[in-house]
Amino acid sequence: MECGHGYLSNPGHFNFSGKLRELGPVGNGGGLERDELQSRLEEVRKLIPYIKLEKAEKLALRLEKEEEYDELYTRDEIEKLFSEVVSYYVDPDKCQACMICLRKCPVHSIEGGKGLIHVIDQELCIKCGTCFDACPERFDAISMISGQPVPPSIPEEERTIVRKGKGAG
Repeated sequence: MECGHGYLSNPGHFNFSGKLRELGPVGNGGGLERDELQSRLEEVRKLIPYIKLEKAEKLALRLEKEEEYDELYTRDEIEKLFSEVVSYYVDPDKCQACMICLRKCPVHSIEGGKGLIHVIDQELCIKCGTCFDACPERFDAISMISGQPVPPSIPEEERTIVRKGKGAG
């Protein structure tokens, strides 16, 4: 089978064009302006890696009947997924600039360096939790935040960590 024919083996793709015709022009039915629709789609696009992680078990299912795919997710489940999106935040009081999270981030969304408090660029972050898992327990510098805004990042000029020497008291 050629790669272009792979869609034939996935039952969820059989009636894709029919579903699109049924839905009508995207955005018109919801009364959205083109720019607003574009903005919302961009936000959803950024969440795709997060959704894949959160719903990996369901996404891996191979159902018997095509109709079962339509019932796989409920509206409430989807709304909850989008309303409870997690974010990650580096606590500047706990960060030791060890660079472990910075090196492990798969999309390079963590800014910092040796001796600099790290900051997560929320626009680039894919919400995968790699930084949260990588941060050493002894520092516990990365917080998982859900249902509330992420605190603002500290200014660049305040990111330098001042370490006390052995003789300092």
